[in-house]
Amino acid sequence: MKQKREKLLFVVGGPGGSGSSTISKMLADHFKIPRIYAGDLFREKAKQEDIDSFEEFLQETSNGGNSLDLEIDALLFEYAKKGNVLIESKVFAALAKKNGIKVTASIWLESDLNTRVRRKIQKEGTKGLFKKFKAKKALKKRYGIDKEKYARLYNVRYDLPNLYYDIVLDTSKLDEVETFNLILEKLKDGQYIKE
Repeated sequence: MKQKREKLLFVVGGPGGSGSSTISKMLADHFKIPRIYAGDLFREKAKQEDIDSFEEFLQETSNGGNSLDLEIDALLFEYAKKGNVLIESKVFAALAKKNGIKVTASIWLESDLNTRVRRKIQKEGTKGLFKKFKAKKALKKRYGIDKEKYARLYNVRYDLPNLYYDIVLDTSKLDEVETFNLILEKLKDGQYIKE
C-alpha cells in the first residue's frame, strides 16, 4: 500500500528582484502544487479599481490603512489551511509563524540592491541609465513602503527575515538554476522534505 504524502505548504518571499517569483514557479512545478502569488491578487484588485500603475495602487492602499492587505492575507490563510500549495508573499511566513500554522519550509531570497536593479531592468527588457535610476528608486521606495506597512499592520520586522524564515538565501551571485538546486539541497539536508 502506497503511503499518503503529507500535505505540503511552502512559503517563499523576498524583495523585488530577489528571484522569489522565478524560484516560486520552479518549486511549485517541481512539487506539482499550485502557486498562489499575493502580488497577482493585488494586481487583480488594481485592475478592478482601474488604476494604471501598480506602484500607484500600492501607494494608495498604504495611505488608506491597508484593509486590502488584511483581506488578501486572510485569503492566503485559507489557502494555507487547505495545504498542498506554495504561497509567494513577502509577509506570510511571519504571519504563519505568529499564528502557529505548520509550514513545510519557508524560504526568503534576498540580493544586493544593484543585482535587484539589474534583474528588474532585464525582466522589463529596458536599457539606459535613466531606466536604471528609475528602477533603483522604485525598488528602494517599495522596500520602504513594505517595511513600514508590515511593522504597522503585523509588528513584523521586514528587514530581519531570519526571525521568520527557515531558509534565508542571498541570491546576488547565483543564477536561477543554482538558486533552485541549492534550495532543494537545503530542503533535503534540513529534513524539511523526504523525497
